[in-house]
Amino acid sequence: MGMMKIFLNNKGQKNSQEEKIAGEEIKKEILKVLKTHKTEGELSITFGDGELLRKINKKYRKKNKTTDVLSFNLGDEKKIMGDIYISIPAAKKQAKEYNVSLKDELLRLAEHGTLHVLGYTHKEMGL
Repeated sequence: MGMMKIFLNNKGQKNSQEEKIAGEEIKKEILKVLKTHKTEGELSITFGDGELLRKINKKYRKKNKTTDVLSFNLGDEKKIMGDIYISIPAAKKQAKEYNVSLKDELLRLAEHGTLHVLGYTHKEMGL
């Protein structure tokens, strides 16, 4: 098994202590997911606002609306290279709706994005 790296980025968001703790936990959990799938490579996870995700969604998916998570696989089956974008405002809203902590919702979104990078569809994820 080769090297796996996860990079966390923050675009225009002031991180609360809860979000910083969530970031480290996300790294650990995503590494577990990647190991389970016997994959290597690099993942970049960027936390941003709704506007950032709307712009990326419009540019790459031709959908002029915001969303909670976007993911892009830039590699191949042997070595993944992926970018995941997570909307902090959407995560906060959904955490309230689902009655879970922000950390748990951020983790769910990061795992969701990672599974997409690994090639899973919503149907395969049971969604």
